[in-house]
Amino acid sequence: MHTLIDKEMVDTIRTTGKTSKDLPDREDILREHAMPYDREAENAIITGCQILSMLPHILSSLTRFLDRKNFSYTFLSEEYCCGNYLYRPAIKARDDEAMTQCRDLSKEFVEKNIRQAKSLGAKRLVIFCSPCYPIYKHAFPEENIVFYPVAIREVMGRVNFEERIDYYAGCYKLHRKFSPVPMDLESTDEVFSKIEGLDVHRISAPKCCFTPEGLSHMTENVLTKLMVHVCTGCYGQALQSIPSDKGVEVLMLPELVERANDIVV
Repeated sequence: MHTLIDKEMVDTIRTTGKTSKDLPDREDILREHAMPYDREAENAIITGCQILSMLPHILSSLTRFLDRKNFSYTFLSEEYCCGNYLYRPAIKARDDEAMTQCRDLSKEFVEKNIRQAKSLGAKRLVIFCSPCYPIYKHAFPEENIVFYPVAIREVMGRVNFEERIDYYAGCYKLHRKFSPVPMDLESTDEVFSKIEGLDVHRISAPKCCFTPEGLSHMTENVLTKLMVHVCTGCYGQALQSIPSDKGVEVLMLPELVERANDIVV
């Protein structure tokens, strides 16, 4: 194995599915938040290795919306990390051999999730974690794999929600280093198009919000009291960095959609 690849992390993913043995048990979280798992369904939702434990309320919002629309889905009680954290040293060193090995490992891990999903009758993977999406798509281009706004768009009818929002789509520069597969941002635009009365102020992303310049650009261009994200990383940056005295509420897309659908047309 290449010296730039964390062998201990690889072994931990292979044996537990997690990047770290310290991460909480997935099944406990799924049960606590009443999220269905390991059931027969047409879609398997892939949360990513850390998002379930960090943002269960966001996934709960998504499941409440999908349940109301009778969308057939399941989570996996055991989900293998796609390996995106293994890439960071290889990306920094610009080492092609290490990158190739990282992608081979990703294919190994992703295949385990695909097999589990298919054993439950799933015909499609719905990816919630934005770094996972290009890695999955690159590893298995022949499989039916979509970014989660696609599922929302498919079951969402037209609703009326007269509100002004700031929307920060994100830059996805790191994601492009994981794989050449572009992020699907069109599906989010299609979700917005179904919300009548929604006024969207789009904030550009000239630099990653994990850099000081990019973070300043994102937070200083907020014009409304409601900011919406599709990427959990960007969401976390905004949540931590926008001063509380600005009175800005930061949401992920499922929370906006659930709120809009609670308004009677």
